[in-house]
Amino acid sequence: MRFFCLLLVLPGLCAAAEVQVGRPAPPLVFRQILQAPAGTKASWDALKGSAAVLEFWATWCPGCRDQIPHLNRLAEELKSKPLRFISITDEEPGIVQRFLKDYAMSGWIGLDSAGATFKEYGIVGRPQAVLVDANGIVRGIGPPSELTGELMENFLEGKEITLSPEAPIKLQSLPEPFFELMVRPAAPVDAVGYSPGAESGKPGRSFEAWGFRLRGLLSTAYDVPEERVLAPAWADETKYDVAIAAPELTPARKLELLQRALETTFQVKAHKESRESQVFVLKRRASVEPALRPATSASTGWWGTPGNRKAVAAPTSFLADIASRALRTPVLDETGMQGQFDFELKWEVGNPTSFIEAVRDQLRLELVQARRPLEYLVVDSAAQPRAW
Repeated sequence: MRFFCLLLVLPGLCAAAEVQVGRPAPPLVFRQILQAPAGTKASWDALKGSAAVLEFWATWCPGCRDQIPHLNRLAEELKSKPLRFISITDEEPGIVQRFLKDYAMSGWIGLDSAGATFKEYGIVGRPQAVLVDANGIVRGIGPPSELTGELMENFLEGKEITLSPEAPIKLQSLPEPFFELMVRPAAPVDAVGYSPGAESGKPGRSFEAWGFRLRGLLSTAYDVPEERVLAPAWADETKYDVAIAAPELTPARKLELLQRALETTFQVKAHKESRESQVFVLKRRASVEPALRPATSASTGWWGTPGNRKAVAAPTSFLADIASRALRTPVLDETGMQGQFDFELKWEVGNPTSFIEAVRDQLRLELVQARRPLEYLVVDSAAQPRAW
């Protein structure tokens, strides 16, 4: 996503730039600790004599979810050792507690206080692990996937350990750009610290998209669902990273600049047009109360596997998006339901009938076939970019 580059600033490369191997670990600032004995305080004084694996993660991060079984196995293998696993997230308690019912995690769960611990450790990309010895000294920084049993034994014995090279600390001192448009082939996750499909940035100032295919970028830039972007087949092949920075970066300005970046990089020429299309309509059933639970959290979250999706504090339009992907047909939300809801949906992957029945039986809503005029983005021409 970054062939056109005015200035390069990689947030992921600054991950953990505030913490350095061989120096004391910054303080831990938690508003709550889950899965710990009552009255537990997470401080280096309280933990003295016990080493710690700090894992910075989030429920919405696919790469973080992938590492849960690996870290759970490590915790089980090392349970007799003076070692504490602490997974740190900056999300709301309601989201995390609901997530833990579906994804068991060993060790303590530190709920960061206003992101203070993330800031202390300079964490941007996740998952990220920081190894701290029994004296509170940082001994390693890197991806959790590199924490093997042998490496952990060496760490606990005070031997030298090696994880992926740390980001150059000097990048932390670079000033933020006043203006930036960048598109390049997607960088490795270990380099940028973001899983494919992740977005980041500072509201009103910057926007980054990591590991997106061109079709997805066109969908975002022109505000048209991906399934209604008519583009060349290669638009679904290569992944790209994109960065935008500008003064007063409003949502409308972000889309304008993203369009400019794509038009310049891929020589995109496109237009929108309305087409009568076969769709499904998500509706309420007559005289039947929907089985959607009122939201249990103030912030939205979702997770699961294909055929089993769970959502917290999500609007019904989110369910329509899930349905669009499962049915491979546009789904329009015509429930008229306002607010946010918790729900879980299970169905047989690849079986549209199973999905329709699941919505009817489990959520007490219905999906009805219909025809509606839909807006499409038609890519008239585009070219695959090459580095010069």
